[in-house]
Amino acid sequence: MDIDTVVIRRLRDKLLSREPRIEIGKRGRRADIDLAMQRRIEPFVETMFLVMMADDDPASVEHETLLAAVDVLTDGGLFDHQIEAMLDRFRANVTRDGSEARLAQIGALISADRDDRETAFTLAAVIALADDRVDLRENRTLEWVKEYFGLSDRRVALLIDSID
Repeated sequence: MDIDTVVIRRLRDKLLSREPRIEIGKRGRRADIDLAMQRRIEPFVETMFLVMMADDDPASVEHETLLAAVDVLTDGGLFDHQIEAMLDRFRANVTRDGSEARLAQIGALISADRDDRETAFTLAAVIALADDRVDLRENRTLEWVKEYFGLSDRRVALLIDSID
């Protein structure tokens, strides 16, 4: 699958051009809001994480891109330690279950919502291209995302070529 398109590069560049992450206290935030926000974005973040880890050599730019995407998804609403704890859980999940099984589980969770499926795939593609190369294992992982998230070849082509 060729995800090296102008659209995916533009999304990657937008994420990487954001201001550096600064851990700032969120005064007045309630823990239940943080937890609800975290649970809402977990399928997207775990999908990105699985693509990042697919080649067993996660580049720092992939990690930075993932953090920037989390900031966009939460409007900066999670602390660094919350994100890192989430990534530690995902690391344990993939060690226990394997990447393909995790993507099948995530797909089952979000398959009913077309926007969620498409957002997760697009963010995963951005992570795969973050370091300017898409490893065969990252490509295989994107194929699993496409399959388990119920996206057709035609829809994937539209997603990676037409997002503004």
